[in-house]
Amino acid sequence: MEYYQTVIKRSNQTIAVINKYLPTLKVAGVDVAGLQAQSVALPGLAQARDDALADADNAVNAENLGYEQIHDLVIILPQDAGGELSDQLPAESALLDLLTPAYAINPRTTALAIQRGMIVKSALLKINAYLAAQIPVRGPVTSGGKGLADLSALLDAQPALKQAVEDTNADVSSARSALEAAATALDRLNKRFYAKLQSEARSNPALAAALSQIDTESANLPGTLGISGIVQGGTDNLHLLVNYDNASYDDTATNTLEWLVAGVDVDFTHSVAVDPSGNTLGAFAVGQVVSVRTRVTNGNGTTTGSVRTLTIQQP
Repeated sequence: MEYYQTVIKRSNQTIAVINKYLPTLKVAGVDVAGLQAQSVALPGLAQARDDALADADNAVNAENLGYEQIHDLVIILPQDAGGELSDQLPAESALLDLLTPAYAINPRTTALAIQRGMIVKSALLKINAYLAAQIPVRGPVTSGGKGLADLSALLDAQPALKQAVEDTNADVSSARSALEAAATALDRLNKRFYAKLQSEARSNPALAAALSQIDTESANLPGTLGISGIVQGGTDNLHLLVNYDNASYDDTATNTLEWLVAGVDVDFTHSVAVDPSGNTLGAFAVGQVVSVRTRVTNGNGTTTGSVRTLTIQQP
């Protein structure tokens, strides 16, 4: 279970004891109904966090797919231009020189891919115009049916995709903070009610015995293994690449990655041992919605991570 579920569990245990032995008990003006109201609010906040995470994961995936397409085009289109033009002809050699600055840029990041892409775009505008003016007409530089128009569209779309990543990350931060704040407040309220129950139990043997029903320790459950990101990848871009927060990996526990495909699986029926360097799942079909979560188990019990969800997009 997640951390907030542990707080809910303790709250439910506390409520059960209060209802049976001291139904009118209050702490700082909060009665058992108020305690329960705070408890039942947590799953909704957790769902809001999961929804925000899904939006963020899909935004990151869309931005990454855009980057991959730009990356491939800015590598291969200059190569195809080099095959189409001859450096032995002065006019064509001068056009090839327009691509020289692009070769100096390794498109290993989105920003660098865009920088190289802008140079390639400017060069192809002149190269394609030259080719179209030849007799007979020579076709524009393309690779796999993609050329200048495709590169231009990808370059134009990428800033909005990047902004969507930033916007959804901000939503995740807000949703996580709301859940953490509510869980912390409930945990503190649980403890205050427990302290009040302990005080009342001094003159109530039945209540004193019932306090053992309330978990007061974490039972040394393992920590949660965090997922740092999920994106499409692999040679076909239809696999799911899952990476982890290395600092949260505990090699003394059993770490498992579980997943399901919406509309196909009724629960997290698929699992694989976690590879700290990352796991690859699939392949999946375009349009499938895949959810993943981590599970960590030690001798004291199990914790699960928040659900991460990605819709497989057309590469």
